[in-house]
Amino acid sequence: MKDKKIIKHRILDHNYGFGIVLLTVLAFILMQIFGGVIGSIFGFLTVFVDYTKVISMNTLMTIITVVAAFLMLALHKRWFYPEFEGNLKTSNNLGRWLLLTLGILLLIVVPDAIAMVVNGKPFAAPTLTSVCTSLVAGTSEEVAFRGVPGSYGMRQINEGKKIPVVVLITSVLFSLMHATNLFAGASSSATLVQLVTTLGMGALFCAIYLRSGTIITAMMLHFLYDVYALMNAEAVSETGIMVNGVTKTDVIANLVLFVLEMLVVCFLLRKSVWDEVMALWSKKWNKQ
Repeated sequence: MKDKKIIKHRILDHNYGFGIVLLTVLAFILMQIFGGVIGSIFGFLTVFVDYTKVISMNTLMTIITVVAAFLMLALHKRWFYPEFEGNLKTSNNLGRWLLLTLGILLLIVVPDAIAMVVNGKPFAAPTLTSVCTSLVAGTSEEVAFRGVPGSYGMRQINEGKKIPVVVLITSVLFSLMHATNLFAGASSSATLVQLVTTLGMGALFCAIYLRSGTIITAMMLHFLYDVYALMNAEAVSETGIMVNGVTKTDVIANLVLFVLEMLVVCFLLRKSVWDEVMALWSKKWNKQ
């Protein structure tokens, strides 16, 4: 790395909190641009091949969005070349962290599933639409809220006690993004509850990402959790919008879920592992 010029990032490096916010916005914009370009290419190809007979438009848009997300990861790695080794590679045992991620998923969803069964609430089998919605969220949102800004935040901090700040900023942004569901037909009460739940989930996604050192774990957890969440046919539509109002029971259940999420986050990022996390990210950023 000594013979390779490191690109300066004067605006981003001025304040890492501002940098996290700016990179989140830029990631969303660039993924939209990538998706638009890829979509235009597919649109042009219809002149020669009518692929719409073998693949639905919803599935195609999902593929385009996922590809755009990974293109953003590639651009991010190149943007910080040669410092950053990328969001997919990790020096940690990936298999171990994937198993731990599945364990965390079960810890989060099993109590909720039991409560739904006890209360007689209906489950709906996953549909192609709900799976596509979950896949889009699990990839694009993880890139925009964790992969790009989160890794940058870990580049800028130099002590473990600042790790929670990175988690807090990215999680608040992730939570606030869900306020836009109001414009998609969600009720105000349901949106308020969702803001709390997604704040906890955002922190959990960020914690597993920072501990494992790879965005793959956060993507997997996000995707599988959303597939489960969209099975709650009574409260959530196939596209993830909470269109109905919430009951007192719903509020209590979501508050319990939030507390459980935060307990897992506190365990994953407890003070005793701060040095380990900093060492992992120093290696990912090729810090001397």
